Amino acid sequence: MAESIVFGTATEILKKIGSLVGGELSLLWNLDTDLRRLQQTMSAIKAVLLDAETKKTQNHQLRDWLAKLKDVFYDAEDVLDEFDFQASRRSQQGSSTLKVCQCFSSSNPVKIGHKIKEIRERLDEIADDRRNFPFLLIESHVDVRRVIPKERETNSFFQASDVIGREKDKENIITFLTEPGDVNVSVIPIVGIGGLGKTTLSKMVYNDERVYRHFELKMWVCVSNDFDVTRLIKEIIYSAKHDDCAKLKADEIPKRLQEILVGQKFLLVLDDVCDENPTKWMDLRKLLLNGVNGCKIIVSTRSKTVARIMGTVSSNFIELQGLSPEDSLFLFQRCAFKDGEGKDFPNLINISKDIVGKCKGVPLALRTLGSLLFANTDEDEWLRIKRSDTWQLKQEKEGILPVLKLSYDNLPSHLKQCFVYLSLFPKDYIYDSDYVTGHWMAHGLLATSNDDIEELEDVAVRSMKELWSRCFLEDFTEHYHLFYGFKMHDLMHDLAISVAKSECAITKSRSQIVDGSVRHFSIIDNDFNHQKSPEVLDNISKTAWSVIFLQGYRHVGVSFIDTCISKFKHLRLLYLNSMSFEVLPNSVGKLIHLRYLDLSYNNLLKKLPESICQLQKLETLRLFGCYGIKNLPRNIRRMISLRHVEITTKERYLRENGIGCLSSLKFLTLYGCRNLVGLCEGMQGLTSLRRLVLLDCSLTSLPYSIKYLKRLDKVMIADCEELNLKMEFQGEDKDNLRLGVRKFIISSLPSLVDLPQLILQGSANTLQCIMIEDCPKLVELPEWLQNLTSLQTLEILDCPSLSCLPEGMQRLTVLRQLKIQGCPALSESCRRDQSKIAHVPEVHLDE
Repeated sequence: MAESIVFGTATEILKKIGSLVGGELSLLWNLDTDLRRLQQTMSAIKAVLLDAETKKTQNHQLRDWLAKLKDVFYDAEDVLDEFDFQASRRSQQGSSTLKVCQCFSSSNPVKIGHKIKEIRERLDEIADDRRNFPFLLIESHVDVRRVIPKERETNSFFQASDVIGREKDKENIITFLTEPGDVNVSVIPIVGIGGLGKTTLSKMVYNDERVYRHFELKMWVCVSNDFDVTRLIKEIIYSAKHDDCAKLKADEIPKRLQEILVGQKFLLVLDDVCDENPTKWMDLRKLLLNGVNGCKIIVSTRSKTVARIMGTVSSNFIELQGLSPEDSLFLFQRCAFKDGEGKDFPNLINISKDIVGKCKGVPLALRTLGSLLFANTDEDEWLRIKRSDTWQLKQEKEGILPVLKLSYDNLPSHLKQCFVYLSLFPKDYIYDSDYVTGHWMAHGLLATSNDDIEELEDVAVRSMKELWSRCFLEDFTEHYHLFYGFKMHDLMHDLAISVAKSECAITKSRSQIVDGSVRHFSIIDNDFNHQKSPEVLDNISKTAWSVIFLQGYRHVGVSFIDTCISKFKHLRLLYLNSMSFEVLPNSVGKLIHLRYLDLSYNNLLKKLPESICQLQKLETLRLFGCYGIKNLPRNIRRMISLRHVEITTKERYLRENGIGCLSSLKFLTLYGCRNLVGLCEGMQGLTSLRRLVLLDCSLTSLPYSIKYLKRLDKVMIADCEELNLKMEFQGEDKDNLRLGVRKFIISSLPSLVDLPQLILQGSANTLQCIMIEDCPKLVELPEWLQNLTSLQTLEILDCPSLSCLPEGMQRLTVLRQLKIQGCPALSESCRRDQSKIAHVPEVHLDE
């Protein structure tokens, strides 16, 4: 955010202005001219923003200019958001002037008009200051997509004494390089975060005597950010023959490369590849096919996508891991002590073990912290390093954070914002893709275009996968085929904090000094005193957009919640998870900007005020585990923007004119509704619903109206003790029903004896995954299972009563994975008669 928020925010503001210009309310309130002038100013500023942001680190005045611009942009978003809210309310009430007067006080147009004019004047003043920066790109010639971060330089020079703990990786690569080759060129990628030693490992291999003897020609090129094929050809030529290509014509350069390679068995190292464009690699690869069979290429990269594009054999994908604890300690002590041992300082040796733990086995981090303490035997200084996060320590140019920041600089603008927002959560936090999606959406961080038909939730998951592919996230794991969990490496977390200091803050005490421009706050206070609870809010800006309470806030009074709501009028996100307050104040209805409200696990909360239904921009409402709530608000249907709802309620039935009317709802979860015996029969109002999750409810059946949910693509049902899912076709549905469910997961359903034909066979053309777990009364699978010809994954777990697969399994020609576990009779049956599953590539049976 800190380095890309201005450009991203400008983009979002221009979208909002575009949607408001020419609108009924802007014309009625005589604000259209002001909006158009604001639009012109914004467009002019945006044209130079990315160039300005890449140069700001070298220019303090420019950095201050961008900071002022960011503050104005945020204020502009608040004003436009308020105007959009008023326009939305007007569209619901009708268009007559009389109704407008009833809905809005006469001060509204004047107040908002003054705010828009003030924003425009502030922007005009800041825009004029651009003249102080003549080095910025000229607006008419700028292409913001071509702003490339500073490159990193590497070479093949190598000193063996610098390397610890990479012998096994080295031997694996040398084995690959020296084995006989039956293809012209093979590529082995080495992948990992910055500082893990990818370049060092490549040098170890490149300079090994066995490699020297095996290849007739060796070449080393640092690719870095700019994968320009012509530049790389020149550098490969220079590395091979020290030829200068300056006198060659453009078409002679590729020919010269091919002349050099012809008949040669060569090794080429392409170090630090960032570009994920496959076309560029294909263009270069064509020119590298003049050698003999057995030529090899080593590619070092921080991107798994690059590895997949350039690698030739998936099994030779080397994902570099951190050093072992023993090697880490040895490397650190060698850098920290003059003699490399430190035997005379046992106290420092003990402290060093804790410092080493912070580095997570990353060699560059170990060297960075070890070098900071070199020849320093002051125990207080060692303890300071131990207590500090890496981002708080002084960094040299080749320190760990500057190296990691090269990866950050290479991210697209929207991914920078998404990544840095994750710094609001503590180290070792396990992120849930659903909740991260809601947070990112609340702040408009997801990159979309006006003609983009992709859902925001899908954009979010794609962004998470891209961050994982670029090694910003780790342990990325799918759960129940529905959502993903992931973590962030400690050093990446330090990087996120270091670049977010003016945007995001984790506050741990009232005395903590926080940058006044910060808009996103998470609050951690393990020594929380509920009697003084409002004090923790003192150093949070009134213009905050995110307030997240994490550890330590379990029991708070109504005054604390009321203070929080009344102080932060511009909130987009309010996270009050596990706080156990009794009353949500009526004032919550005044948070007109709110997109995300998490009240989960507030066991003392008995009801929600009707005023919550005034939150017409609210997209996510989480009431997961709020066991005290007796009824949902009567007018919940008015919350027209709700996309993601999680509910725990004591109601027996869901009202048809309540949840069932939310046409924008895409994700619905019902959890712990132990009185709930039936969903609303009129579910056809949920025209946008994509995922339905039912957990620990007292349902006995599903309504037949589920057949109207044509966009429903994921269903999960678990821990519903009374539920049977027998749902057969009725009337003409067998031939005409076309549902779109792709994933169907059921677990812990002790009463289940039938699978829902209506849902599954009705989705025969789309259903890709079925998971059946812990259904002890399920005796057989239906014969119509053979009709699910799009099925790719079938998992049957802990269903001991099942004894065989149905006939016709051979018709499931696209089935790729069959997993049977905890079903001994079924597994034995499959072993005896393998004809039903012989066509399935991946089969896992009980041992």
